[in-house]
Order: sequence, then C-alpha cells, then structure tokens
Amino acid sequence: MFDLLPFKRQSAVPNVFSEMDDMLKKMWYGFPFHNLEEDMDIGWSPRLDVSETDNGLEIVADLPGMDKKDINVSLEENLLTIKGEKKEEKENKGKHYHTIERRSGSFYRAIRLPVEVEKDKVEAAFKDGVLTLRLPKSKEAKKKVAQIEIK
Repeated sequence: MFDLLPFKRQSAVPNVFSEMDDMLKKMWYGFPFHNLEEDMDIGWSPRLDVSETDNGLEIVADLPGMDKKDINVSLEENLLTIKGEKKEEKENKGKHYHTIERRSGSFYRAIRLPVEVEKDKVEAAFKDGVLTLRLPKSKEAKKKVAQIEIK
C-alpha cells in the first residue's frame, strides 16, 4: 500500500508486512505444500509426492544421482525428516562450462504428518534415484475417521 504513495517511508519505521511475510515463510518451511521455488535460493530441494490411503501414507522423493548411503530418513513424533547430500563430481579436463543447472549440495525436508503412524512398521526403499516411504497408520488414527451422514 505504501508503495503507491508519492513519498518514501522513513527507514526507522519497520516494514511490518515484510517482517510478517518472512515469519510466515519460516513457519511454513518444510510443510509439504510450501513454495519450492524459494528453496532454490538456499540450495536444492527434492520434489515430493505425499499421498494418503485408508491404511497409511506414501511419500515418494526424487533424488536423482544420489546413493542410498548419502540419504538419512528419521521420524520423531509426527515429523518426518529426509536429509542428505548430493556430491558434485566435476572433472574439468578440456571442458568449458557455459551453464551448470544440475544441483548438488545438502538438502533438508521436514514433513509434519497429518496422522499418527506405526513407527516400527515404516518401510523405506531406494531404487533408480527414487526414495519411497510407506508409513502405515496407527490403529488409533484409523479409528479417528468418522463418516458423517448428510441429511
């Protein structure tokens, strides 16, 4: 709103809207539906598919060019964390790069699970650069779903 006014704001006056926007971005970082374009500024972030069935959750992450040993998956309370590091292998003998778009470096994704899962039955598989996690719902979480009749 102040951008439309013909004068500049004093620098001593805090930009409340900008500060609120920054706080909201920090709060939602790691949430499954946050803006992934912003991740490009801090490194790279794998794309995720999160789906839910009656029996559990399935999370699929694209991690091309990575090895299983470079990936760490943990579950604490209802926060699933996927982190790792994609190492850059570059040999510059006779090559002159014009652009480098392939990302390398470390990444961190945290996903707050919408339901309680059975931690001891979580399955993880990694094949051809794709990490697949299957998290079965706990019995309590399955009971919490109630169908409501519409009259």
